[in-house]
Amino acid sequence: MSPKDGYVVNTKAHIGSTEFKVILKLYQPLMGVNAYGIYSLLAAKVAQTPDLLARRMHKELLDILSLGLRDFYEARIRLEALGLLKTFVQKDELGQVFIYELQAPLSAEDFFKDDLLSMLLADSLGQIQYDELKQEFVKPAFTYANAKEVTKSLLDVFTVKKDTLLKNSQVKITAKPAKNLVDSVEVDLDIEYLKELLAQSFVPATEISRSLETLKSIALLYGLNELELVKLLEQALNVKDDKVDLELVKKLATQQFDRQFKELTPKEAKATAPIDPAVSAELTQTDLALIAVSKQYLPLEFIEELKRQKNSFVTNLERYTVKTLVEKQVLPNAVINVLLHYYLIAQNNTMLEDKVANRFTKAAAKLAEKKIKTPEEAMVYMREANQKAREKKQPKKYYGRKQQIVQKETLPDWAKTKENKAVSKPAKEDKQALNAEIDELLAQLEQSE
Repeated sequence: MSPKDGYVVNTKAHIGSTEFKVILKLYQPLMGVNAYGIYSLLAAKVAQTPDLLARRMHKELLDILSLGLRDFYEARIRLEALGLLKTFVQKDELGQVFIYELQAPLSAEDFFKDDLLSMLLADSLGQIQYDELKQEFVKPAFTYANAKEVTKSLLDVFTVKKDTLLKNSQVKITAKPAKNLVDSVEVDLDIEYLKELLAQSFVPATEISRSLETLKSIALLYGLNELELVKLLEQALNVKDDKVDLELVKKLATQQFDRQFKELTPKEAKATAPIDPAVSAELTQTDLALIAVSKQYLPLEFIEELKRQKNSFVTNLERYTVKTLVEKQVLPNAVINVLLHYYLIAQNNTMLEDKVANRFTKAAAKLAEKKIKTPEEAMVYMREANQKAREKKQPKKYYGRKQQIVQKETLPDWAKTKENKAVSKPAKEDKQALNAEIDELLAQLEQSE
């Protein structure tokens, strides 16, 4: 991407003052002021009849926003991640051109119904400000349960000939949603056992079927077992109508997670499935130690521990990146933890943001595509990808340096090559060059498949 590259703005949605109010107050705390500025500027440049020949250069946008190209890109991908922008690129005789298609935000009501977005906003603003915003945007429901609906349908009022109706009808086939690669067992929630526990409590069992997916997400994100979940449901039950307040469940789960993490102690090892001998042959004792740790922590716990060992803290964007990946349920938690360790510790990155977050997400997508479901397989795959990137240019130095894992200060052997395990600290340029090679290799792997 270059400042000389062209751009054209298009939208199929209506984006008015109501939508901008939602973006400013609900989306902006998640994406930052730069992303909000880009969205506002692009909205002002939507053409009534977009024309690729009437393209403008990105330099114009950068000058108006006072942003560098890298800052522009990082803010743009946040818009994409939040569903506010779709980006397309093509090349023609005039050069490279980007087509930016603005998307309307969710309505405020739908935003607060979205489990992930609402939890991220609460994490970003704090519970008090979050509750104030929700009270501002979501009005109390006006109920009239005792009334009988007498509304007439379209065909009750208007007459349409049957042959005309059949002639103009269109059958729309909706594709079935993609099935999660991770089996439901990975959520570690036994629905039948949960129903048995509810039968002994005062929470109606119907609340499970009504909000099963939301409860699965909460259990997955915060590592809740059936008993813990039932206790939260009991606390969030409205005794007047026997309905569970899911917003309160999420709030209580977040508070419980934060409280437990402050008192976090090393966890006892769980019984795990035996490792494939073919895979274990590629692993060292250091690898196995890291694998054991990765299986004991939730990703949110794991990144908190890694950042604490680096004398740092988890940023809102890092929390968003991890939560988004966990929510997709396409990789087991232990595999996500291996990736977190690789990008934060093995590569010695300060934060899982911007380009590092982009590489992390691409690697996760590749592991999901390969249907990798164990941390052992993930280590072997990342080692091979790293080795191929290094062999391409044969750099003299390697990025690896001794760093902490969760239990002891050492760089795992899986992040090194077998023939070069003791190496010196690299120059900054070497690390940047290697990161570029890894990005290029991942791109080539995607194209070849």
